[in-house]
Amino acid sequence: MRPDAFRVAQAIADVAAAEIAPHFGKLEKEAVRHKSSATDLVTRVDEAAEAALKKALSALAPGAGFVGEEAAAADPSIVAALSGEGAFWIVDPLDGTRNFVNGVAEFGTIVAYVENGATLIGWIYAAPERKCAVAVKGEGVRWDGGTPVVAPRSNDPPMGLRSMGWLTPQWRDRLALALGKNLASRPGRCSAYAYLKLMTGEVDFKLSSRIHPWDHAAGALILAELGGRAAFLENGETYSPRDSIDAPLLATAPGRDWAEVSGRLLEL
Repeated sequence: MRPDAFRVAQAIADVAAAEIAPHFGKLEKEAVRHKSSATDLVTRVDEAAEAALKKALSALAPGAGFVGEEAAAADPSIVAALSGEGAFWIVDPLDGTRNFVNGVAEFGTIVAYVENGATLIGWIYAAPERKCAVAVKGEGVRWDGGTPVVAPRSNDPPMGLRSMGWLTPQWRDRLALALGKNLASRPGRCSAYAYLKLMTGEVDFKLSSRIHPWDHAAGALILAELGGRAAFLENGETYSPRDSIDAPLLATAPGRDWAEVSGRLLEL
Protein backbone atom coordinates (compact mmCIF):
# COMPACT_ATOMS: atom_id res chain seq x y z
CA MET A 1 0.00 0.00 0.00
CA ARG A 2 1.32 3.42 -0.94
CA PRO A 3 2.10 5.81 1.89
CA ASP A 4 0.01 8.89 2.58
CA ALA A 5 1.99 11.70 0.94
CA PHE A 6 1.25 14.30 3.56
CA ARG A 7 1.87 12.05 6.55
CA VAL A 8 5.29 11.47 5.04
CA ALA A 9 5.79 15.22 4.63
CA GLN A 10 5.03 15.67 8.32
CA ALA A 11 7.45 12.89 9.26
CA ILE A 12 10.19 14.57 7.22
CA ALA A 13 9.52 17.89 8.94
CA ASP A 14 9.57 16.23 12.36
CA VAL A 15 12.93 14.58 11.69
CA ALA A 16 14.39 17.83 10.39
CA ALA A 17 13.21 19.68 13.49
CA ALA A 18 14.68 17.08 15.82
CA GLU A 19 17.88 16.03 14.05
CA ILE A 20 18.93 18.82 11.66
CA ALA A 21 17.76 22.28 12.68
CA PRO A 22 19.27 22.30 16.20
CA HIS A 23 22.77 21.77 14.76
CA PHE A 24 22.82 24.43 12.05
CA GLY A 25 25.58 26.89 12.85
CA LYS A 26 26.61 24.83 15.90
CA LEU A 27 28.36 21.85 14.35
CA GLU A 28 31.59 20.75 15.99
CA LYS A 29 34.59 20.19 13.72
CA GLU A 30 34.96 16.56 14.77
CA ALA A 31 31.37 15.88 13.64
CA VAL A 32 32.39 16.35 9.98
CA ARG A 33 34.15 13.76 7.79
CA HIS A 34 35.15 13.50 4.13
CA LYS A 35 33.76 10.78 1.87
CA SER A 36 34.95 10.58 -1.75
CA SER A 37 36.66 13.99 -1.93
CA ALA A 38 37.51 17.11 0.04
CA THR A 39 34.16 18.64 -0.94
CA ASP A 40 32.07 15.48 -0.40
CA LEU A 41 31.19 15.73 3.28
CA VAL A 42 29.18 13.73 5.77
CA THR A 43 28.32 14.69 9.33
CA ARG A 44 26.81 13.05 12.37
CA VAL A 45 23.69 15.03 11.52
CA ASP A 46 23.35 13.27 8.13
CA GLU A 47 23.67 9.89 9.81
CA ALA A 48 21.27 10.63 12.66
CA ALA A 49 18.68 12.08 10.29
CA GLU A 50 18.92 9.07 7.97
CA ALA A 51 18.44 6.65 10.86
CA ALA A 52 15.40 8.60 12.09
CA LEU A 53 13.90 8.78 8.60
CA LYS A 54 14.40 5.06 8.04
CA LYS A 55 12.46 4.32 11.22
CA ALA A 56 9.66 6.79 10.44
CA LEU A 57 9.26 5.88 6.77
CA SER A 58 9.40 2.15 7.38
CA ALA A 59 6.40 2.55 9.68
CA LEU A 60 4.47 4.35 6.91
CA ALA A 61 5.24 1.76 4.19
CA PRO A 62 6.49 -1.35 6.00
CA GLY A 63 7.13 -3.44 2.90
CA ALA A 64 9.34 -0.95 1.07
CA GLY A 65 13.10 -1.25 0.84
CA PHE A 66 15.30 1.64 1.92
CA VAL A 67 18.11 3.25 -0.09
CA GLY A 68 19.71 6.09 1.85
CA GLU A 69 22.69 8.15 0.75
CA GLU A 70 24.75 7.35 3.83
CA ALA A 71 23.87 3.66 3.79
CA ALA A 72 24.90 3.55 0.12
CA ALA A 73 28.19 5.27 0.93
CA ALA A 74 28.95 2.41 3.31
CA ASP A 75 27.63 -0.29 0.95
CA PRO A 76 27.27 0.88 -2.69
CA SER A 77 25.70 -2.44 -3.69
CA ILE A 78 22.37 -1.48 -2.14
CA VAL A 79 21.71 0.94 -5.02
CA ALA A 80 21.56 -2.02 -7.42
CA ALA A 81 18.32 -3.11 -5.75
CA LEU A 82 16.56 -0.27 -7.57
CA SER A 83 17.07 -2.14 -10.85
CA GLY A 84 14.76 -4.87 -9.61
CA GLU A 85 11.07 -4.94 -8.85
CA GLY A 86 9.31 -3.75 -5.71
CA ALA A 87 8.86 -0.60 -3.65
CA PHE A 88 11.67 1.51 -2.24
CA TRP A 89 12.27 4.64 -0.26
CA ILE A 90 15.14 6.73 -1.68
CA VAL A 91 16.45 9.23 0.84
CA ASP A 92 18.97 12.05 1.06
CA PRO A 93 18.65 12.99 4.74
CA LEU A 94 20.66 16.21 4.49
CA ASP A 95 21.16 17.43 0.96
CA GLY A 96 23.55 20.35 0.78
CA THR A 97 25.80 19.10 3.57
CA ARG A 98 28.60 21.41 2.45
CA ASN A 99 26.26 24.39 2.76
CA PHE A 100 25.08 23.17 6.16
CA VAL A 101 28.65 22.84 7.45
CA ASN A 102 29.60 26.29 6.15
CA GLY A 103 26.55 28.09 7.55
CA VAL A 104 24.82 28.62 4.19
CA ALA A 105 21.03 28.40 4.57
CA GLU A 106 20.36 26.21 1.51
CA PHE A 107 19.99 22.59 2.60
CA GLY A 108 17.14 20.15 2.95
CA THR A 109 15.81 16.61 2.83
CA ILE A 110 14.89 14.73 -0.35
CA VAL A 111 12.68 11.63 -0.29
CA ALA A 112 11.21 9.59 -3.15
CA TYR A 113 8.86 6.62 -3.09
CA VAL A 114 9.53 4.32 -6.04
CA GLU A 115 7.75 1.22 -7.32
CA ASN A 116 9.24 -0.98 -10.05
CA GLY A 117 11.65 1.73 -11.16
CA ALA A 118 9.10 4.56 -11.37
CA THR A 119 8.91 7.45 -8.92
CA LEU A 120 5.33 7.73 -7.66
CA ILE A 121 5.75 10.36 -4.94
CA GLY A 122 8.52 12.87 -4.29
CA TRP A 123 9.21 15.22 -1.40
CA ILE A 124 11.71 18.08 -1.17
CA TYR A 125 11.86 19.75 2.23
CA ALA A 126 13.55 23.14 2.44
CA ALA A 127 14.76 22.97 6.03
CA PRO A 128 15.54 26.67 6.67
CA GLU A 129 12.07 27.72 5.42
CA ARG A 130 10.32 24.64 6.87
CA LYS A 131 8.42 24.12 3.60
CA CYS A 132 7.88 20.87 1.72
CA ALA A 133 7.05 20.45 -1.97
CA VAL A 134 5.11 17.21 -2.54
CA ALA A 135 4.57 15.68 -5.98
CA VAL A 136 2.24 12.73 -6.57
CA LYS A 137 2.45 11.16 -10.02
CA GLY A 138 -0.54 12.26 -12.08
CA GLU A 139 -1.82 14.62 -9.36
CA GLY A 140 0.51 17.62 -9.57
CA VAL A 141 2.59 19.33 -6.89
CA ARG A 142 1.54 20.98 -3.64
CA TRP A 143 3.22 22.90 -0.86
CA ASP A 144 2.81 21.23 2.53
CA GLY A 145 -0.32 19.35 1.56
CA GLY A 146 -2.29 22.42 0.58
CA THR A 147 -1.47 25.12 -1.94
CA PRO A 148 -0.99 23.78 -5.49
CA VAL A 149 2.22 24.75 -7.25
CA VAL A 150 1.53 26.44 -10.59
CA ALA A 151 3.99 26.16 -13.47
CA PRO A 152 5.99 29.43 -13.59
CA ARG A 153 6.90 31.68 -16.47
CA SER A 154 10.40 31.19 -17.85
CA ASN A 155 13.12 33.82 -17.82
CA ASP A 156 14.52 35.43 -20.94
CA PRO A 157 17.40 34.99 -21.39
CA PRO A 158 17.60 31.66 -19.53
CA MET A 159 19.45 31.55 -16.21
CA GLY A 160 20.72 28.28 -14.79
CA LEU A 161 22.74 26.39 -12.21
CA ARG A 162 25.69 24.12 -12.89
CA SER A 163 27.57 21.36 -11.08
CA MET A 164 30.16 19.82 -13.40
CA GLY A 165 32.91 18.52 -11.14
CA TRP A 166 32.32 14.83 -11.94
CA LEU A 167 32.28 15.09 -15.74
CA THR A 168 35.02 13.80 -17.99
CA PRO A 169 37.47 16.53 -19.08
CA GLN A 170 36.01 16.40 -22.60
CA TRP A 171 32.46 17.06 -21.41
CA ARG A 172 33.56 19.61 -18.83
CA ASP A 173 35.56 21.65 -21.36
CA ARG A 174 32.83 21.48 -23.98
CA LEU A 175 30.06 22.54 -21.63
CA ALA A 176 32.13 25.28 -20.00
CA LEU A 177 32.70 26.77 -23.45
CA ALA A 178 29.01 26.50 -24.37
CA LEU A 179 27.88 28.03 -21.08
CA GLY A 180 30.30 30.90 -21.51
CA LYS A 181 28.99 31.63 -25.00
CA ASN A 182 25.31 30.78 -24.91
CA LEU A 183 23.82 30.61 -21.40
CA ALA A 184 24.16 32.42 -18.08
CA SER A 185 24.78 30.16 -15.08
CA ARG A 186 26.15 30.04 -11.57
CA PRO A 187 27.30 27.19 -9.32
CA GLY A 188 24.57 25.09 -7.72
CA ARG A 189 25.67 22.96 -4.78
CA CYS A 190 22.36 21.72 -3.39
CA SER A 191 20.04 19.50 -5.44
CA ALA A 192 17.08 20.19 -3.15
CA TYR A 193 17.25 23.93 -3.71
CA ALA A 194 18.12 23.54 -7.39
CA TYR A 195 14.90 21.62 -8.02
CA LEU A 196 12.85 24.01 -5.90
CA LYS A 197 14.26 26.95 -7.87
CA LEU A 198 13.40 25.18 -11.12
CA MET A 199 9.91 24.46 -9.80
CA THR A 200 9.27 28.12 -8.97
CA GLY A 201 10.96 29.54 -12.07
CA GLU A 202 13.79 31.25 -10.22
CA VAL A 203 16.13 29.40 -12.58
CA ASP A 204 15.49 27.79 -15.95
CA PHE A 205 17.91 24.87 -16.01
CA LYS A 206 20.28 22.81 -13.87
CA LEU A 207 23.24 20.95 -15.31
CA SER A 208 24.36 18.08 -13.06
CA SER A 209 27.30 15.72 -13.37
CA ARG A 210 27.03 13.08 -10.65
CA ILE A 211 23.73 11.30 -10.90
CA HIS A 212 22.57 9.54 -7.75
CA PRO A 213 18.90 8.62 -7.21
CA TRP A 214 18.65 10.41 -3.85
CA ASP A 215 19.56 13.70 -5.55
CA HIS A 216 17.22 13.50 -8.55
CA ALA A 217 14.31 11.05 -8.24
CA ALA A 218 11.99 13.40 -6.34
CA GLY A 219 12.97 16.54 -8.23
CA ALA A 220 12.54 14.92 -11.63
CA LEU A 221 8.98 13.92 -10.69
CA ILE A 222 8.21 17.43 -9.43
CA LEU A 223 9.35 18.91 -12.75
CA ALA A 224 7.49 16.31 -14.82
CA GLU A 225 4.23 17.02 -12.97
CA LEU A 226 4.54 20.70 -13.91
CA GLY A 227 5.69 20.21 -17.49
CA GLY A 228 9.46 20.35 -16.98
CA ARG A 229 11.96 17.65 -17.83
CA ALA A 230 15.15 15.96 -16.63
CA ALA A 231 17.06 14.05 -19.32
CA PHE A 232 20.59 13.09 -20.25
CA LEU A 233 22.34 15.54 -22.51
CA GLU A 234 24.17 12.93 -24.56
CA ASN A 235 21.17 10.95 -25.79
CA GLY A 236 18.04 12.78 -24.64
CA GLU A 237 16.84 9.85 -22.54
CA THR A 238 14.50 10.84 -19.72
CA TYR A 239 15.94 10.40 -16.24
CA SER A 240 15.00 7.28 -14.25
CA PRO A 241 15.76 6.54 -10.59
CA ARG A 242 17.55 3.43 -11.86
CA ASP A 243 20.21 5.70 -13.43
CA SER A 244 23.29 6.14 -11.24
CA ILE A 245 26.14 7.39 -13.42
CA ASP A 246 28.55 10.28 -13.93
CA ALA A 247 27.10 11.90 -17.06
CA PRO A 248 25.62 15.33 -17.83
CA LEU A 249 21.96 15.52 -16.81
CA LEU A 250 19.98 18.56 -17.89
CA ALA A 251 16.86 19.50 -15.91
CA THR A 252 14.69 22.29 -17.29
CA ALA A 253 11.98 24.30 -15.61
CA PRO A 254 8.31 24.13 -16.56
CA GLY A 255 7.75 26.39 -19.55
CA ARG A 256 11.34 26.08 -20.75
CA ASP A 257 11.98 23.91 -23.82
CA TRP A 258 14.49 21.16 -22.95
CA ALA A 259 15.50 20.76 -26.60
CA GLU A 260 16.23 24.47 -26.94
CA VAL A 261 18.45 24.59 -23.85
CA SER A 262 20.23 21.35 -24.74
CA GLY A 263 20.83 22.69 -28.23
CA ARG A 264 22.59 25.71 -26.80
CA LEU A 265 24.73 23.48 -24.59
CA LEU A 266 25.71 21.21 -27.47
CA GLU A 267 26.35 24.02 -29.94
CA LEU A 268 29.99 24.14 -31.02
